[in-house]
Amino acid sequence: MRITDHIADSKMSSLQIRAVVISIVLVVLDGYDVALTSFSAPYLERGLAVSKTELGLVMSGALIGMLVGSIVVAPLADRIGRRKMGVIGASTIAIGMFIGPFASAELGTGLLVVSRIVTGIGVGALVSVVGVILSEYTNKRVYPFVMAVYAAAINIGGLLGSTIVGPMLAEHGWQLGWWVGFILSAIAAVATFLLLPESLTWLAAGRHRDSLPRLNGILTKMGQPAMSALPETQTVTVVKARGALRTVFTGRLGVHTLLMIVGYVAYMVSFYFMTNWAPASVASANADPALAPQLVAAFSLGGIVGNVVFGLLGNRINLRILTPIFLVFATVTLAAFGVIGPAMPTAWWALFVASFFVCSGTAGFYAIVPKLYPTLARSTGYGIVIGAGRFGGIAAPILGGAVFDAGWGMGVAFTVFSIPMLVAGVFILVLHADTKRIAAREAAAPVATAA
Repeated sequence: MRITDHIADSKMSSLQIRAVVISIVLVVLDGYDVALTSFSAPYLERGLAVSKTELGLVMSGALIGMLVGSIVVAPLADRIGRRKMGVIGASTIAIGMFIGPFASAELGTGLLVVSRIVTGIGVGALVSVVGVILSEYTNKRVYPFVMAVYAAAINIGGLLGSTIVGPMLAEHGWQLGWWVGFILSAIAAVATFLLLPESLTWLAAGRHRDSLPRLNGILTKMGQPAMSALPETQTVTVVKARGALRTVFTGRLGVHTLLMIVGYVAYMVSFYFMTNWAPASVASANADPALAPQLVAAFSLGGIVGNVVFGLLGNRINLRILTPIFLVFATVTLAAFGVIGPAMPTAWWALFVASFFVCSGTAGFYAIVPKLYPTLARSTGYGIVIGAGRFGGIAAPILGGAVFDAGWGMGVAFTVFSIPMLVAGVFILVLHADTKRIAAREAAAPVATAA
């Protein structure tokens, strides 16, 4: 029996609740960091005297950094521990935020691009670690809901940033957004160091001599029985022999990794096309820039409500079934948003409904992917899948600009870019069918007995 099996069936302890709360707060901070350039863009353009092309490069910096953080940095957590990587991630975000305010019209956007890349690296490293911690410290009764709130936390961070900090930039300048981000990230790094517990399964894998006493200390605080020895499973032995990266891409697990990579990349193409071009296309069609923040609010609120509902349903329906269902509705509603057109307030409500379903896909992937991998390969596998999705996120704004420059209307553009979500849903169903087939075969296999 795995160490997390007892936790999955037990009542949530105060330490587990603390781990969940700290993790969710970290993701809210990530949401603020990611949304920062969106709500500060007009002030950046004016204050730094840059073109929209240069501003687009600044916006893409965070996604490039998130790609590096997810693929290159996050896998190191399988060696040094999830908690240490959480501290490193939050500290890296703080460093990136500290660099940004020193950019100026004389220096150009270079320093700001560096700021966003460094911040993105921290976000990419932090998100993958937080997902693993949540999957281990949450019991199975509240797990789908917690993972849905986890996914919604990105929207919450963006909404809080745009509604609280955004209005202050007109008086205090775009730099204020970065200074607020620096202070919050520095506080988060300290809170992570002091309050976030280490991954239970990472400790159980016995990376260090003090793993057992550290593990028992956490188990005792959770009201769980202490262990006399670390559990050495066949999976842990195999991962130690092969290495995490090779494990992630070996055998049927390798097939599952590829399924999730393709599915998540496809989902990210639709997601980032929507987030970047839905508000802008409506504002442009109405020749009213003030509509863009209103559409951002519709997107954020729809995502928050959708993720909460998804989490509640996830307590009753298998996530590998529920997620494709939501992605089918996401495909239909995003296409409908484009067909309905830019007339307000209809467009506001159409985007709200589309976001309700679209953003729930994030909750689905965040909940499904970590459970695929053994302990010593979990951050590696999760980081690779989530990081690969950033390629779709980087490509989507560029492709969107190209099709609109080519004269595509909203109806055609949003219909075409809704289709990748349908592809993502199909790949999740293929994963579900394959894992069921493997489980059935293992259950039917004869059990070896001693002679």
